[in-house]
Amino acid sequence: MKPAISTLQTVAIIQSAITPTLVLAIPSVMVSIAHHDAWISGVIAAIAGVIMALGIALICKANKGQLFVEWMESSFGRPIGMALGLLIGIYYFNTFCVIVRAFADFVADIVLDSTPLYMLTIMMVIVTAFIVLQGIEAIARSAFMVLIMIVIVIPVSVAVLYTDIGFERLIPVFDTSMVRMAIASFPPIGLLSEVAILLLISPYMKNPKSGMKASVIGTILGASQLVLIILLALTIFGQQLVPLMSYAFVNVMAIVEVGEFLERIEVFTVSVWFLTMYVKLSLFLFASVHCIFHSLRLRSERHTVIGLSILAIVTSAGEWPQNMESSFMATMVNMPVLLIMNIALPILIALGLLVTRGKRKRQGGMQKP
Repeated sequence: MKPAISTLQTVAIIQSAITPTLVLAIPSVMVSIAHHDAWISGVIAAIAGVIMALGIALICKANKGQLFVEWMESSFGRPIGMALGLLIGIYYFNTFCVIVRAFADFVADIVLDSTPLYMLTIMMVIVTAFIVLQGIEAIARSAFMVLIMIVIVIPVSVAVLYTDIGFERLIPVFDTSMVRMAIASFPPIGLLSEVAILLLISPYMKNPKSGMKASVIGTILGASQLVLIILLALTIFGQQLVPLMSYAFVNVMAIVEVGEFLERIEVFTVSVWFLTMYVKLSLFLFASVHCIFHSLRLRSERHTVIGLSILAIVTSAGEWPQNMESSFMATMVNMPVLLIMNIALPILIALGLLVTRGKRKRQGGMQKP
């Protein structure tokens, strides 16, 4: 394995792993709970996200350059390491299928309402599989290019929307109870916990010591976009309309006009979001393939990608709830899974590494001449 990812590319990967699904349906859910103080819930979630990013980065420091499954097997033994690899691989595969379906529903609702859903699913999985087959370096470069587009598009969009913003819609501040604001912060905290992808990515970094900086910056970038979209939606539409929107960020960008001659320019913002979604899909399929391939000692990574892609098409094209029902499922119902796999499991791994640290030191001393 040759390290191939720079620190900036790692930042872009973390941002892409968090942002696409974070801004899709979460703003409407948060506003329905915390009303005009939902942006404060976003700040609370951002603080929690930074703490999780620091924790994941600290765990990664214990890795001396081994791939994740190899690291787990050398630390806890082959049976436990293989079980952890399979568990995480299955988690990323299931999450990949959920995201594919949510993405397909979004495209069908907003753009291609006459296209069969299974065709959208097939095309999305094929494109994602093609990207994964190019390797993690190609995914990292794509993520960095998308991040550059985001840095350009967001300030321009905010500048154009400024005349439609009414900050009085945020008053009075802290009018919502702390309990409701805390509850509203749970869904974004669950998605911000996807910074745990760093556990699989860090061995590919050229400078693993910068993992903490990359994870924190990537998390802040993702959380700041959520807070920005909530603020724009509230100050433009108000707390009564936002909960009724399936995709608040699209509705916000749909009102952008330049004079009376240039309209519907939200296509640029949505197109950038499309790219971030493909990067996230590529990351999660890569993570699933990576864990399952190394845990089961499979011979062909290409065949593993193809097999999982076919299974993903069948899974994602099945009968699922639509629109707001699927948005609710993707946020609230999946919360326990996100918290268990991205918070509880890393904590258990960290505790296990602390317990076995003395054993690894003794083994290292015995190996020295």
